[in-house]
Amino acid sequence: MLTVTFIRHGQSTDNVRHVWAGWTDAPLSQRGSSTEALGAYFSQTPFTKIYASPLKRAATTAALILAAQPAPQPPHDFTIESIKEQNFGVAEGKPWCPPDSRSSKPLSEYMSEGKYPTPCPGERFTDGESDEDLAARATRAVDEVIMPHVRSAARAGRAEHIALVSHGICIGALIRALLKRDSRNVVSMREYTGMQNTAWARVVIKMQANGTAINLADTHSLIVTVMDFGRVDHLVKLVRLPKLNAGGIGKIAYDPKQRDIRTFFTGVAKSVSTELRE
Repeated sequence: MLTVTFIRHGQSTDNVRHVWAGWTDAPLSQRGSSTEALGAYFSQTPFTKIYASPLKRAATTAALILAAQPAPQPPHDFTIESIKEQNFGVAEGKPWCPPDSRSSKPLSEYMSEGKYPTPCPGERFTDGESDEDLAARATRAVDEVIMPHVRSAARAGRAEHIALVSHGICIGALIRALLKRDSRNVVSMREYTGMQNTAWARVVIKMQANGTAINLADTHSLIVTVMDFGRVDHLVKLVRLPKLNAGGIGKIAYDPKQRDIRTFFTGVAKSVSTELRE
């Protein structure tokens, strides 16, 4: 049996700016560095291996989780290109437009006006990835990163538990790619979107035996179960960081509407559509 814990990175400086941030390599914000709480939360969860996107916000989050792991620390690889966020092309770093402001105009016309609303299904920003492109990349990540652990766990007759530190939209694509491997052909109506920063999801993958033996080459004999999605238990006991000056911490503007740390970490006070752009 393989357990996969998908973890969204901590808050980045681009999350605060509300711009399209896919492959743009923004670091964690000063408050995003509170992902140390995430590391402490998983300190009693020994991982077989920790993987991460090479983008700073994911790799730094993964490093904090690794640092809190019990000795000996597990192996890790923070260079997995296939679990980077969706590439938004020319929209990277540009402010996004609220979805309710979009009319029937094609995306290209909006881009010519310097506006960057949410692409409709099948659309993509120039030089960026479509949802279909991301889905194909997620399928490749499943084949190259996750399935070797499924096979090694089945071969050894043991349980393995890996962590993948990635990005909100990509995590949804990875979960959907795994569910397509489920041999029960269960159709999930959930989209698996809207994870706030540092939230985590958990998927359990079992390989069915054909008779008395397990066919390690048969990728269609899997049972894939989503156990958790969007968990933020590690934030419950946190208090909001103090306001150090009138302008907030670092480059982050102070927001008097913030009621607790969960609001700051995006997702509680924002709609799902807003969360997806970050």
